[in-house]
Amino acid sequence: MPGKEIKGTSKRANYRDGKLVGGQSKIASAAAPRNKITGADFKVLNRKNLSTGSSDTHVTKDGRTAKKGLYYYMNKAKKEGRSKSGKGSVTDKALKQSSKTAKA
Repeated sequence: MPGKEIKGTSKRANYRDGKLVGGQSKIASAAAPRNKITGADFKVLNRKNLSTGSSDTHVTKDGRTAKKGLYYYMNKAKKEGRSKSGKGSVTDKALKQSSKTAKA
């Protein structure tokens, strides 16, 4: 009988009587009706992800908006302490390549 599965140890195996399990309740709570997953739930979740998702640009120290690139990630690694002492966090080849497009 559908919805009456008893065997197994997964969260899905605990699905009984049409109740939501696991992450389903989080999806269903995004839009009305709160106890059923509909297309409106995914529409709301996608809108949230688009508005708060990571962007491919950042604001530089001098106020310009620039695309994230080698220098952005190099400075981020340095700030977080992931930069290798002496050698740096990027190769000489990568620095030479990026210097062609870097704004002076």
